[in-house]
Amino acid sequence: MKKDQKYYGEVWFAGEESNKQFAVLFYKDEDLMLETNLCAPRTVYKQPQILGVFTGLGYVTFIDCHIQQSSSGMVETRIYRPKYSFVSADHFVDALNTKVSEFSVINDAIVKWVNHYTWYDHLDDKLLYKKFDDLYTIDEIGLEITISHYLNFQSERTELHIKNRGSILFKKDEPVDILEAIKIYDQFQKMLQLLFGRSAKFERFSFKCLSCGEWQQVYYNDKKLTKSTHTYVHTDYEKVKVDLNKVLNAVYTDNSFQFCLDKLMENFIATHTSHNKRFTNSIASFEAFGKLYSGHKSNNLSKFIKHYKTAFVLIGKFTDDEWKSFPSKVVRSRDYHVHSNIANKNVYSEYELLYISFLFDFVIGYLLLETLGVSEDLLKKFIMHGNSVFIDMKRTNEILSANPLLKNKEK
Repeated sequence: MKKDQKYYGEVWFAGEESNKQFAVLFYKDEDLMLETNLCAPRTVYKQPQILGVFTGLGYVTFIDCHIQQSSSGMVETRIYRPKYSFVSADHFVDALNTKVSEFSVINDAIVKWVNHYTWYDHLDDKLLYKKFDDLYTIDEIGLEITISHYLNFQSERTELHIKNRGSILFKKDEPVDILEAIKIYDQFQKMLQLLFGRSAKFERFSFKCLSCGEWQQVYYNDKKLTKSTHTYVHTDYEKVKVDLNKVLNAVYTDNSFQFCLDKLMENFIATHTSHNKRFTNSIASFEAFGKLYSGHKSNNLSKFIKHYKTAFVLIGKFTDDEWKSFPSKVVRSRDYHVHSNIANKNVYSEYELLYISFLFDFVIGYLLLETLGVSEDLLKKFIMHGNSVFIDMKRTNEILSANPLLKNKEK
């Protein structure tokens, strides 16, 4: 489905094919919208399932259709927002019972991760591009992941458009339902956020039908990591390939790694209203890592920080004097915001909480990868980027704190 195009067809409620109504299908703010005269005889706020046929698409199954807008009078109209939409050129998709063992996602984040400049060599009269299909296996859960990079060609009467494309092909030994397939893809996005620092909305999510063997599509508004504005650590695909199998296996099979990664990703998924909320989430993520990996029996934040002093000093570049007060100040700030110990003195300011939060995020990412035995080059990426973000923010705060106009305003 093209997001800049409208599709026209007929729709009806499941089991009521005799009551067909004209419909227009279009995108609005990344959501798929269905405008039609199809209305239920009673007042409802959503329809569980709507079926339809559309020119240029074929058979479409809409699931969990919330009513976004309704109007009544001589003619009643509804605008539905389906949560999931299944498109097939051959037959309607039984969304509730469909199982898949092979599904593919086109995502431009792969293109940016590979970061290859395609160009035309006039001297040798040839196009220089990068094409590959790299296979990674997670044997424990019977999963194969193939990361591909290739050229896409689109021709018009007078033009030929060439574009780099990236995709991920998933193959499961045992078929899974659609929601489980989406969950598998979400885990891959967390790996992207960890190693590349971002993801992107998929252009196409397709799966191979086990009954007819044809490829079909599902669309939903992916609102998770695709909304992230934080870059975290930026790597090049070619340079992390050597470590990628280790990371993918941990992302999909290591419960402790998964738990800590999920906690860490909350800072990139959620929209925080304040820096202290981001800080408290970073602390919770670090405490989770400390409890699962440090070997300490008691859940003590100060002990966890001191236990991982090497990582904090590498990334934060603390002097001996700065380090002496760091663990206790973090604990006081945590208790101030989490346990409402408002009598605590010498806690971090709202802006300081932001860069302290980033420091913990980089330390957690570094430590998680260190447990997997990844290459020193990858670990250095976390150290270098952490240095840049934490120290630059810290210097900015020192400049602001020294601003006499700011001080006068605070009085």
